[in-house]
Amino acid sequence: MRCSWCQKEIIRNLTMQEILWPFYLQAERCPSCSELLSPITEPCCPTCQKMGQASQCQDCLDWQDVYPDYKFQHHAFFQYDDAFQAWIHQYKFLGDYQLRRTFMAELRKFLKKEKFDVICAIPLSEERYLKRGFNQVEAFLTGANIKTQKLLVKKMNTVPQTQKNRAERLMTPQPFEVIVSKEDVQGKRILLVDDVYTTGRTLFHASEVLNLYQPSEIRTLSLAR
Repeated sequence: MRCSWCQKEIIRNLTMQEILWPFYLQAERCPSCSELLSPITEPCCPTCQKMGQASQCQDCLDWQDVYPDYKFQHHAFFQYDDAFQAWIHQYKFLGDYQLRRTFMAELRKFLKKEKFDVICAIPLSEERYLKRGFNQVEAFLTGANIKTQKLLVKKMNTVPQTQKNRAERLMTPQPFEVIVSKEDVQGKRILLVDDVYTTGRTLFHASEVLNLYQPSEIRTLSLAR
């Protein structure tokens, strides 16, 4: 078995379950790569998991003013620090597709506890998809054997969020539209997934258009915050 990040060989004893049923084997990181990552820990904002907040942060209070009827709840696994930025640069911008399985364990553990009717990856514009060759969010979900459903399309190609400052991100116009019928969303518990949560603008835009179709709940998830 090789590390799902650095690809170095991992030597460990297999469990009896893994020996008898090899399909239980899943991608994992070596100890060195795991130590690079910084898990989100308390205290953190109870709604967006911003670190260092014992109560709801100002960002979430501001979003609540914009979307008073949306009960927002976000979950992320790791801090968006130098180590995570290095991983996402290699995966997303250099196109290292084999890294899609790096966070398989965290994703499967989360979805074992939380049950959703629909899991939807944030889409790319057609232009960005053709340039990159894959949707990085859809890839890490399917790499973890998680079934997804396309609910949205991104109708315009916007400048990457990494190239914008905070104010520019918040001013981004609505880029998404729903491509399914109301029956596909109404009354459903939906999980929207992105790679990184920074200002939250992308996920709130996606939730905004889906909420018009009356889901029972929309939760959001990202690898890092």
